[in-house]
Amino acid sequence: MKPFHLVLLLFTMCRAAASVPAASDAPPPAATTPVGVYDSRLVAYAHFWSEPSQQAQRERLAEAKTAQCKGDHARYRQLADTMKTEQTRLHLQVFSTAPIPEAMTALADSLPGLQRKAGVTRLVSKWDTAALRRVAPADRVDVTDLLVREFNLPEQRRNALAQMRAAKPLPLWVARTLNFFGRL
Repeated sequence: MKPFHLVLLLFTMCRAAASVPAASDAPPPAATTPVGVYDSRLVAYAHFWSEPSQQAQRERLAEAKTAQCKGDHARYRQLADTMKTEQTRLHLQVFSTAPIPEAMTALADSLPGLQRKAGVTRLVSKWDTAALRRVAPADRVDVTDLLVREFNLPEQRRNALAQMRAAKPLPLWVARTLNFFGRL
């Protein structure tokens, strides 16, 4: 075969190969799945002011007072430390972006129905940037109000939520620092 014919044959083969669609190693695009996104600060606040949570706090405080009156200093210190830890956790959740497992646990029985109602497959905090990177903005459904309603807050507490919604959260490291110095 002459060099010219060889070049022509290679050119024709390359051109033909280029016109054939290449098999893609990438999986086909997944169907969009709506994801419920919530403002964890508002849900944590609603959980804190819910009647069951307030009742538990009243009981813990009464138990601490009883221990103090009985002179049971060890039990009193234990309860005081527990209440202080809970207050710190709550401040990080309400004023910053800390996760809210206690509030979500309180909603556990209602979550499947709420997700069906909202038409979402799962729930993600709006502050969980790692999880939200994998969710297209068009697939995000705000379910904050749906979750907050489950706690049946009185009107006074619901009004505070509007102000919280408008405020930006403190970065978690700032909130932890402020809390460490007793300023949060």
